[in-house]
Amino acid sequence: MTEKDLKQAIIELRTAFKTNDDARDAGLPREVAGVERLDDLSYGPDPKWHLLDLYRPTDAPRPLPVIINIHGGGWCYGTKETYQFYGLNWAQRGFAFVNPNYRLAPDAVFPDELDDVDRYIHWVADHADEYGLDRNNVFLLGDSAGGQMAEQYAAILTNPDYRDLFGYQLTDLHFRAVVLNSAAAFPLDEGMVTGAVAAYFTPEAIQKQRDQIEAERYIQANYLPTFICTATEDFIRNNSAKLDGFLTAKGIEHVFKMYGDEKHPRGHVFLVSQKDDIAKQATDDEMVFLNAHLSK
Repeated sequence: MTEKDLKQAIIELRTAFKTNDDARDAGLPREVAGVERLDDLSYGPDPKWHLLDLYRPTDAPRPLPVIINIHGGGWCYGTKETYQFYGLNWAQRGFAFVNPNYRLAPDAVFPDELDDVDRYIHWVADHADEYGLDRNNVFLLGDSAGGQMAEQYAAILTNPDYRDLFGYQLTDLHFRAVVLNSAAAFPLDEGMVTGAVAAYFTPEAIQKQRDQIEAERYIQANYLPTFICTATEDFIRNNSAKLDGFLTAKGIEHVFKMYGDEKHPRGHVFLVSQKDDIAKQATDDEMVFLNAHLSK
């Protein structure tokens, strides 16, 4: 694919995704009862991309359990604004929700986006006391491309050999579990690195950094408890099913849920919708999972 073709693929992906996201979220309020939002907090040097929002329940005891989000978008689309309504819902459920931007392809190539994830996780550790966040109860959550990075970062947290490949340092945050929604697991095995995705996982990165990309090589028995969510019409449903079998074979605690049926099909990252009863059920199920892994 030429550079011109790649840029055109990214434009088309961004246009299609934004059209769908805007239709999904039309009419939703930016302010909701019982939630304080702190917008555009800086976590790094880039004034556009190194920003995050923090949503906190106003009536919950401090310190607050924390969900750190990694948004999806094919590694080349998405912002914290796209996920604000989803995050506000989690704050209404009693969690502080960290909702960041990160740099996008083609300006970012592997592992730049994961570097930003590491950067904002360190920001949470550095500012936990300031914002009333519970260092002892932290959860990682991601969907689609963000699900792949959440899976990857959980392997970094739990395997020092993998962590050394990136040069990252652990924080004092205690991660209790990870939630993977329509995650793009096994990205090099399932024919995913085509079109716009190739702007992030470049041929050079695949050749030189394949070990770093293939997080599954480094998942071991101490991996975080995991909730895997997909749907009947999720176009990468098989990635989640494969991860379910992979974690089962390794004896890793996890839950695998597929939502929708023939009469009520659901698609990729359906549960981000705040207007969908099946999405609400999925989020309810994930909340039960997170609450079960809270340290009291």
